[in-house]
Amino acid sequence: MPPPRKPAGVVFPTNEKGDRSTTDAQKKIWAATFNAIDSPVAADVQKEKKFRYAYDKYVIKHVRESLVSPMNATEAAKAGLDALHNSFEFIRDDQTMTLAEAMKQYKGSFETGFVKGEGKRPEKFEFEVPYKGKTLRKDALIKQLNKWRDYGTIEPSAADAIAQVANNPGWTDLSDQYFVLLGAGSAMGPLLVLLALGANVIAVDLNRPNIWKRLIGLARESCGTMTFPLRKKESEINGDDDLFANAGCDLIQEVPEINNWLQTVYPEKDLIIGCYVYLDGEAHVRVVLACDAIMKGMCESRKSAIAFLCTPTDCHVIPEEARKAAQKNYSSMGLKNLVLMPIKLIGGKKYLVKNVQPTQKSQDGKTYSYVDGLVVAQGPNYALAKRMQHWRSIVAREQGCVVSTNVAPSTATASVVHNKQFAWAYDGMPYFRPLEIFQQETSNAVMAALLIHDIRNKNSISQPNRKLSNPLELFSENSFHGGIWRCGYTVGSIGEVSVLVHFVKVLKFFFILVPLLVVVAAVYFAMF
Repeated sequence: MPPPRKPAGVVFPTNEKGDRSTTDAQKKIWAATFNAIDSPVAADVQKEKKFRYAYDKYVIKHVRESLVSPMNATEAAKAGLDALHNSFEFIRDDQTMTLAEAMKQYKGSFETGFVKGEGKRPEKFEFEVPYKGKTLRKDALIKQLNKWRDYGTIEPSAADAIAQVANNPGWTDLSDQYFVLLGAGSAMGPLLVLLALGANVIAVDLNRPNIWKRLIGLARESCGTMTFPLRKKESEINGDDDLFANAGCDLIQEVPEINNWLQTVYPEKDLIIGCYVYLDGEAHVRVVLACDAIMKGMCESRKSAIAFLCTPTDCHVIPEEARKAAQKNYSSMGLKNLVLMPIKLIGGKKYLVKNVQPTQKSQDGKTYSYVDGLVVAQGPNYALAKRMQHWRSIVAREQGCVVSTNVAPSTATASVVHNKQFAWAYDGMPYFRPLEIFQQETSNAVMAALLIHDIRNKNSISQPNRKLSNPLELFSENSFHGGIWRCGYTVGSIGEVSVLVHFVKVLKFFFILVPLLVVVAAVYFAMF
């Protein structure tokens, strides 16, 4: 058995025992956010014995206390980010330092590669959304947006934002825009849509030839452009195989050099930097933190715009109308709810939990609603990584940067439905009004539309000149949540029931098919 790989790049810090405990590190990060606002919850989280299964209550308390005042939200966000950058470590060549120190110490960079698309540029760019085998444009797209809005699958603000993109062809010619995609090849990223609309993409992804063969191939087929890091001068590249072998970088291990390189790319242009990375478990925290270090540097030096895809399975501030809709769906005496009544009675606080949380009042008397979309099974690593993106959004907007950070729907990507339990749950979830699970191409398109809206519309909530009562309101508009905000039950309490719904559907088909086969067999044997 080969020896374990030595830790390298961005790593969790060591605790008092010398272990790289993810739980100890995370408890300290969350405690730092509470300490920054003089909250006694800081001590509670440090003492928590079952953090792995109780972390969700601290995420909710963090949101509630952040809503007490704008200062609370901002100071807690800054404290969380500071704790991450100054406690997580960076290891290279047997040298260990904090990530913050590493970003200052290493001065290396990359060469630059460039590909201009060979695809035909259309006379005008028309925004389109693939959906259930059809391509929706203009009136057909508006009609579907209204259906989603009226059913409760998306927020009205999201429908309006995407409609504005569909009705403004000038917005969708992206040849004047420069997008940095961290995790360019991600299934949920906007790469294909941006290239199709003629955008200039600065692609950052792993230095693996198969990845770059695909990415560069997509760029060549498009009417856009792609710029990317190279390990040797472009003039020294000998053919495509050499190009693919020398393209790319490792975000976790080469984050200082990536940041240094991006600082020099198109210095005269305004860049939009999007984070679309995903890794399993604790590696997700590390790669998101690496991206955050880059965004921090670019926001501070170039006032770059930043972009994220928020997960619907989180704690978000929501409109009061969404809270009322969840209450209505929970209280409905329709047939579907009546069928679920025995599970509600037996399940107690585990299954089919009411999706209506207590409101939170601020110091100035404003009342906020929020949704508990957390799914404990996703784990504290995922929750911290997504909250880190919220914190960066809050801080960057305060610094005067444009911040596009919209909630994306649950999506049946290949990596998700490869897990049979997730596939079964996704199949059963639409039983619960107004949930819908989307295919990847639909999610890519609608989320790209919201990104375009945030950049083009100077009145969008993404724009720092638009005043907010609390920074957390940034996440309350343009949400394409797939119904999670307005469902009668919390998404964390319907997983097992959704699997049950899936098997009821399967067995229903089975009970229809078997008698039919018996009849066919009887007829066959009667004839012969």
